[in-house]
Amino acid sequence: MVDAVNLIRDGDELVLKLSAVDCYREWVSLNVGGHVLQTSVSTLTKEKESMLAKMFDPDNQWDNKRDDSGAYLIDRSPAYFIPLLDYLRNGEVIIDDNVNPKGVLLEAKFFGLVKAIEQIEVYIKRKEVKGLEPLVRDDVVKTIMSTPSNYILRCKGLDFSNADLSKLDLKHINFAGAKLCGVNFEGADLYGAVLDKADMTNVILDGAYVAGVSMEGAILDGASIKNCSFEDPKLRPSSLLGAHMRGVNLENSLLCGANLRVANLRGSNLKNTSLRGACLAGADLEDCNLTGCDLENTNLRGANLRGTKFEEMPSALHMAQIQGTGNR
Repeated sequence: MVDAVNLIRDGDELVLKLSAVDCYREWVSLNVGGHVLQTSVSTLTKEKESMLAKMFDPDNQWDNKRDDSGAYLIDRSPAYFIPLLDYLRNGEVIIDDNVNPKGVLLEAKFFGLVKAIEQIEVYIKRKEVKGLEPLVRDDVVKTIMSTPSNYILRCKGLDFSNADLSKLDLKHINFAGAKLCGVNFEGADLYGAVLDKADMTNVILDGAYVAGVSMEGAILDGASIKNCSFEDPKLRPSSLLGAHMRGVNLENSLLCGANLRVANLRGSNLKNTSLRGACLAGADLEDCNLTGCDLENTNLRGANLRGTKFEEMPSALHMAQIQGTGNR
């Protein structure tokens, strides 16, 4: 209908101005950044105060340019525009995982879609909060299952607080600097895992296999490490150099050959623990319970043994082992 369209000259271009008849045509094509979409005028004008409603309002004098096929040209990103078009169709903003919600939010603000803006802002806030939530067992299991066995899984700095990771195969995983407060590693296989400077406050490692682990500088205060084996048949020593282990329960654990140099074990329970050949030089063992410990060839030089209990020792504690220790 030629009479339904007014042609005006803008410089050297012919601009199509919508007339009332043209705008009442229900179906229209949109060329959004080179992506052609089809929709209805009633959809585009659903939010009366928005820019889109004004662009396609038959009573408005809004200039809308078209391409050669007659589609209305909209110089915006289709990836961000499409979720808003769907929103106008069904009243709910749905954003695919591969689309940045902040881009959709900017697009909604550009077109003045007030209700869509509110939905997107709530969506972004929830997503940000979810991104801060600790990972759970299912997250770890899925990651392990999707990682080839010849790859080292890196979980550096991630938050696993209070997760149940018991009885899982976690060999060689890099947890350096991770937040592992209250995590349940009971019965897990952590052979060769890296836990340097990880926050493992109140962690549970009962019955876990932690041979060859590196926990240098890790925080293990209040941890339960009963019946735990740090003993490696390949003679790879576990390192807990400088670890913070105040109030730890290590009863009946195997720490043969482990490096606990300058570790803080103040007030810990090491009853019936095997420390044969371990290095505790400079360690703080004040008020520890070493009753029944195997301390054969254990290096206690410079250790603080004030208030330490040495009852029912299975092997004699020689002066050479404790030479230069603190008050005892």
